[in-house]
Amino acid sequence: MTVYTVQPGDTIDTIAEKFNVPYTRIHQQNITQPDDNLVVGQNLVITDPEIVYYAQSGDTLQSIAEAYGVSMIQLLQNNPYLTDRFYLNIGEEVIISYLKEGEIEVNGYAFPYIDIDILKRTLPFLTYLTIPGYQITATGDIMVPEDEEIIEIAREYGVAPLMMCSTLSTQGTGDYAITHNILNDINARENYINNIIQVLRQSNLSGVNFGCQFILEEDLQDYINLMAEIKVLLQREGYIVIITIVPSTYGFMPKGNNDTTYFYQIGQIADRVILISYQWSYAYISLVEQTTIKFLEKYVQYAVTQIPPEKILVGITRVAYDWELPYIEDESNVNSLTNTSSLNLAYDLGVNIMFDEETQTPYFYYIMNGIEHLVWFKDVKTIISILDLVKRYHLKGISVWSIMDYGPQTWAVINATYHAAKL
Repeated sequence: MTVYTVQPGDTIDTIAEKFNVPYTRIHQQNITQPDDNLVVGQNLVITDPEIVYYAQSGDTLQSIAEAYGVSMIQLLQNNPYLTDRFYLNIGEEVIISYLKEGEIEVNGYAFPYIDIDILKRTLPFLTYLTIPGYQITATGDIMVPEDEEIIEIAREYGVAPLMMCSTLSTQGTGDYAITHNILNDINARENYINNIIQVLRQSNLSGVNFGCQFILEEDLQDYINLMAEIKVLLQREGYIVIITIVPSTYGFMPKGNNDTTYFYQIGQIADRVILISYQWSYAYISLVEQTTIKFLEKYVQYAVTQIPPEKILVGITRVAYDWELPYIEDESNVNSLTNTSSLNLAYDLGVNIMFDEETQTPYFYYIMNGIEHLVWFKDVKTIISILDLVKRYHLKGISVWSIMDYGPQTWAVINATYHAAKL
């Protein structure tokens, strides 16, 4: 696998010729702009398959899978653009296999309103599909989204669907008061536990991902005790329990004294622990470092001293930000973007992409209506750095927030490196 940085005058054709790979492979595995225009400074992934096949008359995916003794899921992982395609073009490249380093688990977050075509293209790469939207109330009730369709499709692809229990709204705002009341009101607490079990049974889910990061410090131990109680009940029925740890909730400080027992206790309770640091409904520029590889490595270094590494999934965030400069907290405008829209913006404005090696983050500046902007996003180098953490610290896998837009680079890099575990 090679990472190539686009230079002035490059086109996909010239890059394909330079590396002796098909044009279509570069096009399909990278975020490219309309009409396949490129941005100077944009990083592209160029994969190196182990076996490729060129389609002949009468071929189908099923016949190719049978000829090579591989599964349909493997062909869809290697050729996601063929999802729901009922034909192959003569001479079209079909990637059969990659030489991989092993197997990891992959979790992805998707709201029930995800585009079904995007969902189907992404599911072959996943072990778990976490569905946000199971919003809890102060009395312990759970608002159940209309997710029957994506649960059914996930199971068709061998992916375990999980409910994400949290106080988060669809805009990403949470409520400390809700969790405080559930943890301190015995009736609300019992109602919450009973509702979790009932929803899991009725919705054909495989388990739960607890994402309640809006917890007061005084309630942390009560929260962990509740997780332990729920785990015992769900384990009896064969459900998976994942707990997502956000560093701001649990008081993790890269240079501080992390002497609490919260991480250790959660590591003992959960089947899997997701380490993720992200900003969603807000984006303070002073906190953006928490979404970088520099912070994540310190986070992982501490976590593996408290939690068995074979339980840990490290988070990949695919949220980009556009800040007005000079930035004034709670006053300056900030917009959240996707990685694709960030590159499209750079192309439309005719600006070059730069890259911060320390944080492994691409960025660019532009001026509009006399106001300077900074755009900060993620690319193939960011993904490779996070997968390197998985390898060096022997972690179980990764968790991607979110899969609502299709990120070809993300999945091309992961798929060329690891097999995605299926439960």
